[in-house]
Amino acid sequence: MVEATDLTPEDQALIDRIQAGELIENMEDFTPRYRAVLQKTLEIAAQGEVTVLTWAYTAYATAPDLGAKIAVSSAIQDEVGHAHQQGMLLERFGVSMQEKAFDEDPNRYISFPIMEFPVRSYIEFVVAQGLLDRAGRYTTYDLELHCSFAPYRRALKKVNFEEAFHFRHGAHWTDFYWNQNEETRQAVQDAVDWIFPWGYQWYGRPDHMKSMTDQMTFGIRAWSNDTMREKWLQSACKFAKRVGFKVPAHFDEAQDKYVLDEDQPVPMVANNETHEW
Repeated sequence: MVEATDLTPEDQALIDRIQAGELIENMEDFTPRYRAVLQKTLEIAAQGEVTVLTWAYTAYATAPDLGAKIAVSSAIQDEVGHAHQQGMLLERFGVSMQEKAFDEDPNRYISFPIMEFPVRSYIEFVVAQGLLDRAGRYTTYDLELHCSFAPYRRALKKVNFEEAFHFRHGAHWTDFYWNQNEETRQAVQDAVDWIFPWGYQWYGRPDHMKSMTDQMTFGIRAWSNDTMREKWLQSACKFAKRVGFKVPAHFDEAQDKYVLDEDQPVPMVANNETHEW
């Protein structure tokens, strides 16, 4: 159970219903505090999906053949759908997704820092799918499995099916290029060196610094930032071992899990020009 402060009797009554296993179907049952945290969660998710699709578009020109261009286009189409699904839910709160997508001040737009860097090659794109779509799916899968707002759960079923396809597509082609020749193998490793820290930082602040604690209090989420980060790290390291590329982590026998070799760099130290940390 997550400790919360300054709860109104209405908040506590809603939490009791959620903890008893009830899913909330109607917005009429919201308290102002529940409404605020759910709206913020949807806003972050919907805007994030928009930046993913525009970032993926930068990979199109790098695709080596028609099949690869179709793969990039399909991923973009899926991300449009993901933005649309979550945007429709956000509009229930009186927010115009049209305005959020096209009229918002770019300096105030919510996005993942990696989305500020254009994709440089198709190999980098598939490595990003293998690592970052893997990261993104933990955030949306948590909501599908655990969110107390039932319509959000249902909206994410198709989203998560497609996200799983994305990271499996990325894993397949990462393995392909790793084994094609020495040049493509080096390109894969270079892409991993650039992208892996973004995957580790995907989930934002560590739990002791997290600001949106009401997500856990009201059952919007069940997995904390650190829980999702740990799930991703174990999955990404198993992916790395299966293919053969190197990541800054190792298997710790005493803990029976993969651990980082050292603290990872934070997004603020990424070099915009050289794509180095």
